[in-house]
Amino acid sequence: MSITAIEFSLEAKKQLFKGFSIFLQAGLGFSYIDTETERLAKGFTFIENGILGFDFQMSSKFSIQFFGGVGHVSNLNSQLPNSGYNIFNTGFGFQYSIK
Repeated sequence: MSITAIEFSLEAKKQLFKGFSIFLQAGLGFSYIDTETERLAKGFTFIENGILGFDFQMSSKFSIQFFGGVGHVSNLNSQLPNSGYNIFNTGFGFQYSIK
């Protein structure tokens, strides 16, 4: 099973200490699932995500993020089945500013 998606998100970030911030992201998008499963029909779906993370500013141009979140994929009852999938995720990222 493969899901291809495009998602748009908003982020709120608050610096707690010098070089350390916390952030929240909320995302909503649409996707395409290529295989019908017992929980979700093949075709167009929606995807929603919420993430809580921490950002460590290593230098003026480089930072590292650690995050975890929850998500959901379903098709808004446009097709059956539509039980959807709930997703729990964790991850890390690197950010480099080219300014």
